[in-house]
Amino acid sequence: LSPLVHARASPAASNSPSRVAMTEVEAAMATNEVQESVTVPKAKFIDDVDAYMVGKEVQETLTELQTLYNQYKQIEQGLQQNRIRLGNKLPEIKRALDTVKLLCDKAGTGEALNMNFELTDSVYAKAVVKDAESVYLWLGANVMLEYPLEEARALLTTNYGNCQKNLQTNKGDLAFVKDNITITEVSIARVYNWDVKKRNVPAAK
Repeated sequence: LSPLVHARASPAASNSPSRVAMTEVEAAMATNEVQESVTVPKAKFIDDVDAYMVGKEVQETLTELQTLYNQYKQIEQGLQQNRIRLGNKLPEIKRALDTVKLLCDKAGTGEALNMNFELTDSVYAKAVVKDAESVYLWLGANVMLEYPLEEARALLTTNYGNCQKNLQTNKGDLAFVKDNITITEVSIARVYNWDVKKRNVPAAK
């Protein structure tokens, strides 16, 4: 079971163990908003190097292109790290949502649920949850808040959808940045080769 969701039982069931826990999930942090695409200037493909280099110094141009390339690589690294974070978070939120849905379905039925909750890594304890009325969700940074079951379900449903959308946005951003990296690499090579060819012309004569 999943995200450190602690269930509070109704008064009638308060004499039995009432906590169910799962692995920690940041329920309201980082996934409660849809992220916008990163703002990255589009690299220009140098079609005509002769025209592009008019009035420009070769070394200065190569330095500018290399700086742009390094910036794209930094953005790519950040997007890849964010993709890993979102990819790890998505199944955690899904497990939390499934658990809260189960508690909602069983609320008021009087049916006891035998559940396992995590004490620490690889250490679990058994608990009996009956007629839960609310749950506690970790919000990250050692903060936990209590939510009625329906509010918890709505929050986790929203966060799950946002996490999926953010992964799709991240995928598109990564593809865009990779294209710009390739274009910039080609531009660097074209300017360098243009300079080599230009310097070799007098020698050939």
